[in-house]
Amino acid sequence: MHFVFLHGWGFHAGIWADVVKHLGGADVTLFDLGFVAGGPEASTEWPKDAIAVGHSLGAMWLLKRGRGWFRGMVSIQGFDRFCPYVPPSRVAALKRELKRDAPGTMESFWGSCGAPGFAPPEALNVERLDEGLDWLMHWDAQAAKEKLGCPVLALGSRDDPIVPPAMTEAIWQEAGIVWSPDGGHVLPMRHPRWCARHVREFADTLQT
Repeated sequence: MHFVFLHGWGFHAGIWADVVKHLGGADVTLFDLGFVAGGPEASTEWPKDAIAVGHSLGAMWLLKRGRGWFRGMVSIQGFDRFCPYVPPSRVAALKRELKRDAPGTMESFWGSCGAPGFAPPEALNVERLDEGLDWLMHWDAQAAKEKLGCPVLALGSRDDPIVPPAMTEAIWQEAGIVWSPDGGHVLPMRHPRWCARHVREFADTLQT
């Protein structure tokens, strides 16, 4: 089984490093959205018939841009739209803060997620980060999720401050949700073995 991994806003593909290690040599393709430099080498080619795994914004990107080229999908703290679950005014305020003080804004964000000091200031692509906030404000992949036509697994964290449990339940209830009691907004970093186990078990159900 082949796995495709896509990170969320404010991170790079390195967020998956320990998850990949715990998959035990599985075929893996990493994609990177260009928010932060310094991650592992990423692919530009999309493999067909893979299991797509998206964290946070990465899940919405997969729904909107993935073209249905996957056999199954795993959302880790992801969503099909961010607003109106989160008021657009909050995202607009984050855009202003990013423009005023990008390093400080990102350090505050990473700290709230549970990943302080994720990257140095020089690694930030502020223009791309700002574009990603536009996606969070305006993208709506509800229709794409309804037309997905493949099995879906949703993983969530009970203490997620960015995508709280009520939001996760509203979006993914029909898929069934597996909960971690903690992990902040970075389950792939805080509980990589747990994430890898559920991704692997999900993959196994698609091979039977």
